[in-house]
Amino acid sequence: MKKKKRRKKWPVVVGILMGLFILAAGAVVLFRTRTVEVEGNSIYSENTIATWVQKDKLSVNTLYLLVKYNFLDSELPVGVEQMDVSLKNPWTVHVKVEEKELAGYVDCSGTYLYFDQNGIAVLKTKKQIEDAPYIEGLTFDESDVEIGKTLPVEDDSIFGKIVDASRYLKKYSLAPDRISCVEGDVRLYFGIVEVLLGDGGYEEKLQQVEPILDKLAELYPKTAGTLHLENYDSASDAVSFVPAG
Repeated sequence: MKKKKRRKKWPVVVGILMGLFILAAGAVVLFRTRTVEVEGNSIYSENTIATWVQKDKLSVNTLYLLVKYNFLDSELPVGVEQMDVSLKNPWTVHVKVEEKELAGYVDCSGTYLYFDQNGIAVLKTKKQIEDAPYIEGLTFDESDVEIGKTLPVEDDSIFGKIVDASRYLKKYSLAPDRISCVEGDVRLYFGIVEVLLGDGGYEEKLQQVEPILDKLAELYPKTAGTLHLENYDSASDAVSFVPAG
């Protein structure tokens, strides 16, 4: 009787193994990556994200991509904060991208070099990206620039100042023509008026810019000059405008 029971187990084991083999084969064939859809991208093109997602050999399988980008600590493009991968159907991958906020860009050998809030070089391209301000005055050796590394400026605390000033520029709906960083100070240019902000306290200072510019247009129409707000605070009220030459 015991021998008969052992014999009966083999067909069950073989059946289970065959079933697993069929499931595995089905997963390989049915869940084969054919299409990658991308949403939420502006820094990177859809093709760049799709190529990144499919950069290793196992990415031909959609289930593998689902696990890799949702459950494993997978490397992401430098300018991407988060990437959520889902399956629209067994053969179509949907990628929702959350990109990092760009702090600004500089001119680098005739192309735009964009950097994030930590001063990390994110992208070098000839494409101009909206809402990223042009930053003048950052000096560095272009040969030392590496994507994914901090821009090699002498004082990297300037990146925090750029981010801080940019935050309040948005808050008070101010759009300077350009931003300049000279000797650790932030300067803004609105047409022919230069605004010196100094190295901090940007919210109080930027709150005053629009009404002051309106007053200057009334008192000094079409007059170039420098608006000094370096030492302004609500207590001292230190503001001066010096017409150019």
